[in-house]
Amino acid sequence: MLTISLLRHETAKRILEALLHKKQLSHGELACEVSITSQALTWHMKRLGKTEFIMQANEGLRTIYSLDEKSTPMLVQCLALVEENP
Repeated sequence: MLTISLLRHETAKRILEALLHKKQLSHGELACEVSITSQALTWHMKRLGKTEFIMQANEGLRTIYSLDEKSTPMLVQCLALVEENP
């Protein structure tokens, strides 16, 4: 239910869709991809971090986000549900 609730928010949905398509993005790249500020992305990633989908790695000063491959099929199903029932 938490995942469906989060996906009903357009920005969170765009973040997850961007990671589905690009596989892995740095914090700055992801912020540009979804057209939000770095601070807004940080806020959203804290919320999305409560799900099992988001993976975060630090490479020096860069933060790299990706999706957990095991959880990706479930994410695709949740996205489809949200699309069907906005």
